[in-house]
Amino acid sequence: MKKVTRRIALLLCLVMLATALVGCGGKTDAVTGTWKQTDDVDGNWTFTFSDGSKVKLVGETTGFESEGTYTLDETNKKLTVTLEGWTDTKEFAYTLNGNTLDLNETYASYHLIKQ
Repeated sequence: MKKVTRRIALLLCLVMLATALVGCGGKTDAVTGTWKQTDDVDGNWTFTFSDGSKVKLVGETTGFESEGTYTLDETNKKLTVTLEGWTDTKEFAYTLNGNTLDLNETYASYHLIKQ
């Protein structure tokens, strides 16, 4: 009887551990979070990066809003963004310095502050 009780207790401990690990959430990376640009020339843009692959872009002054995916290549400092509202995937060179994130590509650049 003691062996059965121990095995059940061990099994319950493993189930609790697995449940705790599942609750830890999605993958995070260096850009995870909300980043905002406020610029009189280029407008107010907010990027929200989450779960290691999802992105949402909102243009407060333009009314633009779209969701999509992103990949981050930290070795080559490249951020690739695919949005439903863009015709092409954009590959940005990025610089991350504390609470600032600069994204640059041929036709667009963003200087973002972490919120």
